[in-house]
Amino acid sequence: MTGSLGFGGNVMGRNATNTLVFNDLAVRKVIKDSEGKPRREWRIEKVLSGKGDAERRTPMPGFILITQPTGGGTFYYFYRNALGVLKKARLGEYAEVGLDGAKRLWESKTTEVRGGADPVGDRHALRSAMTFKELAEAFLSKGNLAAQTKANYARHLNAHIYAVIGDKPAETVNDSDVLAICRKLEAKDNYALSNVVKSIIGGAYKYGRKQGLSSAAPCLGIGRRGQKVARDRNPTDKEISALWKAIDASEAKTTVAGEKMPKTAKLSQAMRLIIKIAIVTGQRRTEVAGVQRSELVGLEGKDPKWIIPGDMNKRGKIIEGRTKNGREQIVPLSSLAAALFKEALECCADGKHVFPADLDKVKLGKQPREPHIHGESVSRAMRRLREDAGVEDVSIHDMRRAISNWLKDQGVSREVRDLVLNHTDSSVTEAHYSQGARMLTQVKAALEAWAAHVNALVEGSEAGSNVVRLGARA
Repeated sequence: MTGSLGFGGNVMGRNATNTLVFNDLAVRKVIKDSEGKPRREWRIEKVLSGKGDAERRTPMPGFILITQPTGGGTFYYFYRNALGVLKKARLGEYAEVGLDGAKRLWESKTTEVRGGADPVGDRHALRSAMTFKELAEAFLSKGNLAAQTKANYARHLNAHIYAVIGDKPAETVNDSDVLAICRKLEAKDNYALSNVVKSIIGGAYKYGRKQGLSSAAPCLGIGRRGQKVARDRNPTDKEISALWKAIDASEAKTTVAGEKMPKTAKLSQAMRLIIKIAIVTGQRRTEVAGVQRSELVGLEGKDPKWIIPGDMNKRGKIIEGRTKNGREQIVPLSSLAAALFKEALECCADGKHVFPADLDKVKLGKQPREPHIHGESVSRAMRRLREDAGVEDVSIHDMRRAISNWLKDQGVSREVRDLVLNHTDSSVTEAHYSQGARMLTQVKAALEAWAAHVNALVEGSEAGSNVVRLGARA
C-alpha cells in the first residue's frame, strides 16, 4: 500500500478550511494580516484560468500554510503514510524558503510519498539511529568552521567526549551526560576546558537541529562552567630579564643558579629560539612556532621582514591564513629578531617550516598534530622555563601586553602599537590598520627600540638608557 494523497479535512488538519490562491502577494498579505489573530491553516490552491467568479482553481494536495498570532507563516505538507497515519512534514517558514521554494519542496515530498516513502518517519528513524559521534562528525565535516577550529574540536571530542557519549543515540544524550563530562574536567580545575567541551557539544546539537538530524538540546540551561577572568598580567623588566637568562641557561644545560638542569627541564634549541622570537617580535606563539621559510624576506639585507599570511579569497574559496584575525601581518624585524631567525634557519629548519615537529619524539604509530612545533608545546616549555627563572604565572601572550605597555610609556601611538601586535578593533576604520611605508617605518622603529630595551635588561645596563623617545600620541 503506497502513501495516500487524499484531500480533505483529515489530511489538511482540523482547521484547514481556509483557501488561499497560489500567489506570492496573496500569501504575504495573509501572513501580514495574521498578527494578533488566532492560528489558522490555509489550503493552497492553484489558479487554472479565469478571474473573479469565473476563476477555476485546483487543489495542491497537502500543501498548507499555517499563520500564527506573531505574524509568521510556515509551510507544511500533510499526507498519510502507508499505514494510513496522518503525518505533517515541515517545509519551512515563508521568510526562509518563499512560496516558490515551498512549492518545490512540496513537489519533492509528494513524489516521495507516491513512491511509498514516509519523509517524517524516515527522519525520525534517522534521528533514532544516529549516534552522538555521527552527529559530531557531521558537524565537523559540514559545519561552517575554520580548519584550525575543526582540528581543535576533533582533538577535544576524541580526548574527553566520545568515550562518554560517542556511542549513545544522539537523541538520548541529556544534560546529566554533559554535566558528567564537565565535572570530570572541573575536578582537575580545568574549568576553561570544561567550557570548551560544553560549547562543542552544544554546537553539534545546534547544527543537528538546523539540519533536522536531532531535536535534542542537552546543553540548554547549563551555564558557564566557571567565570572567565580577563588577564592583566604585565611582566616586569626584572621578570623579562630572568626569563631570557633562563633560556640561555637551558642552552648551557644548567639552571640560573648554576646547578645541573634535570633532563626533563631542558629546552631544545628550536624551543629556545621560539620563545626569544616571541618576546622580541610580540607575535603569537602559534604564529612563531608555525613560521615558514617563505614568510621571511630579506634577512641578509637592510630591511628584513616577516610576512605572516592572512586569509585569501581564491576563486570564491577562502584559503585560511595563519593570523588570528585573518589579516596579513607584516613584521619589520629588528636586528636582534633577524639574527634569531637566521640562527633558526641554520639549526632547525626543514624544507618548509623553520621549526618542524620533532618526529623522533612522536609516539610510535602517531603523527604530529601539526607539521611544525605545536603552540601547546611552547606553553609547556614556558611553564618549565618560568619555574627555573623563579617567575610566577607569566605566559607568552603576557609578553604582548608587556610590549604594548612599554611602547605606550615611550609615547608610541595606539595605531602603531596595534600594528605591532596585529590587533583589530571593530570600532576603528579599516584605514586605521593600513600598513603603508610610513607606518611600517614607525613599526620598525618601535620593534627596534623594544629589542634594544630587552637587550639592555639582559646585559644589565640601565633599562631604556639607549632608547630614544619614539612618538607623540598615546
